[in-house]
Amino acid sequence: MTILGLDTPFNTNPSDITNSSTDTSEPRRYSLGVGAVDSGTEGGCEEAKVAAAAGEEPDYYKKGSAELATESALTLVKIKHRLKLTKKNERLVIVLVGLPGRGKSFIARKLQNFLTWRGSDCKVFNVGKYRRQAADGACGADFFDANNAAASTLRQQAASLALEDMLKWLDDPFEKGGTVQSSTTRKDRVGIFDATNSTKERREWVLKECTCRIKRAGKPTGVVYVESVCDDAELLHENFMTKVNNSPDYKGMDQEEAMADLLSRVQKYEEQYETIDDDSKSYIKIFNLSSKMLVNHIYGRMAKSIVPALMAWNIGTRPIFICRAGQTMADSDRVSFNSRMTRGENLGSNGKAFRNALFDFMKEECLDFMSRRTEAFSPDMNTGTSISGLVNSFSRDFSLSGEDDDYVGTDGVTPLPFPCHIMTSTMPRARQTVGWEDMPYPIEVLSNLNPLDKGDFTGCELEELAVTEPEWYEQLVADPFWTRFPGGECYGDLMCRLESIVVDMEQQVGPVLVVSHVSVLQALVSYFRNSPVEECTGIEIPLNTVLKFTPAKGGGWSESRHRILPSPSPSDCDLSSVGNNNNLLAMSPEYRSDNNIRSPVGEQIKFAPPIWGDHMKRDSFAPLVRSNSFDPKRLSSSSSHSNYREVVKNDSE
Repeated sequence: MTILGLDTPFNTNPSDITNSSTDTSEPRRYSLGVGAVDSGTEGGCEEAKVAAAAGEEPDYYKKGSAELATESALTLVKIKHRLKLTKKNERLVIVLVGLPGRGKSFIARKLQNFLTWRGSDCKVFNVGKYRRQAADGACGADFFDANNAAASTLRQQAASLALEDMLKWLDDPFEKGGTVQSSTTRKDRVGIFDATNSTKERREWVLKECTCRIKRAGKPTGVVYVESVCDDAELLHENFMTKVNNSPDYKGMDQEEAMADLLSRVQKYEEQYETIDDDSKSYIKIFNLSSKMLVNHIYGRMAKSIVPALMAWNIGTRPIFICRAGQTMADSDRVSFNSRMTRGENLGSNGKAFRNALFDFMKEECLDFMSRRTEAFSPDMNTGTSISGLVNSFSRDFSLSGEDDDYVGTDGVTPLPFPCHIMTSTMPRARQTVGWEDMPYPIEVLSNLNPLDKGDFTGCELEELAVTEPEWYEQLVADPFWTRFPGGECYGDLMCRLESIVVDMEQQVGPVLVVSHVSVLQALVSYFRNSPVEECTGIEIPLNTVLKFTPAKGGGWSESRHRILPSPSPSDCDLSSVGNNNNLLAMSPEYRSDNNIRSPVGEQIKFAPPIWGDHMKRDSFAPLVRSNSFDPKRLSSSSSHSNYREVVKNDSE
């Protein structure tokens, strides 16, 4: 039986179907519609020829047409925007759009942190700051009335100043105190224009100013709108409360008075608000803080990086725990056997003790988190993506605790005591650190979390390379972030493969545990601390310690450090006490010796950057004293490993 449109070309008369399917005197055609392949011509595909010779139909449903794709006027029209938008522009402007209290500044801060961490120069230009400076302070709701001509002029002037500063910053390869970037490490620049941008007229003005061929000749700049839409009453109320309690516009104002003013301001914006509906523009719409997302003409790095990140971010709280894999061979044994660390080593006795202590720690932390979540839950709350007509109504017997939820191990039978999303590297020591006996937790084993690949230098200590590879070593000291190990990676490469890990951690709504290695964790910690990623090589990642990160309302993270076992040797230190000297700041305790390292020609070698291994170094390398270090002497000799925990907190919003 022959079906019209599947194995016959378009524009075929139905009455000819029988003849065309049974008459073998003419070549058969094996494709759908335009561009059908003639098995009897020079252009026919081999598969079609073989199938025809055997009297069989080619497997169209499995492989589709095997004909080479060709460009036509139709395809060129359809990919016109893609051709334009996939060009690599060194300048990108993200224009935020939305009514007050819709989370625009939250999105701006998260974008700035993420883009800066992944290697871009990113800066937020908040028009509200310019407006407060122009108006000499906070402004009441009447200031945002469209009929207030004087205020409208002032608001436009503030927006113009902010946009002018942003474009100047985008074009300036240097900032005050900046340094020249080499062509291999030159960063792209992303400016975030944070304002309501609530009318089509305002958005068109921003677009023209950024892309004007006369004003900005030779300075190609991409523009993408990101609109935050929210009509969820419960969510809006919480957003408004956050704004009232934190915005400079309401500082020192009574809460009820501030809320009334904010609602009045929102109403005035709503009277003139125009949502984005021009599909010729590149835009992303976020509904109710990532409950739903719409993207239009979004390609290249926007689709690859920014869209997944925007989809991952949520306003829920959950703890994220990261720690090093447990120790393998003890220091004394490694020195005795003169053994280098290998990637396939298993946990040693100290590592197994940390594994057991880690389970007790995670159980306590996760159960406490679930308990607090249950207390905060309101079964009477009706909230959801109301734009799509969905409202989440929870029954009174709904529970978010571990009691009513089924947490079952990978064997499908064993009940698990607490919920946790666990990710580790493929290294045996990392997997074994969460290999808790009789508790078959599902573990996501990811090669992205493997330690920095040192290529030809795998297994070599940096002090050895200082002698054997002095030229490469000097490059490493000068630029530890971008200097690539021969045949391996640099920290910049590491960031690329960790991007999906960050998105995965951000999108979780429950506790997360990541077990990896020093280089990887340094990169991840720099994200949560919002610290310069180029300086991540100086971040301390001590053994037997769990770093806990909890979201702050503003988009940042609060950090606490939990030492759950005493260190096997006093090698953990803090680089903050050595000052701002670049050579000293690059030091690691494991690579610092009382004797100066000298090259074969007798020249003194600078201290190595702290690309730490996952094992303890030889005792001949004396540690620095860190200001936030845990002093083993503070432990009493009677302290047991099972109940030892020292906590240092650091809020890094």
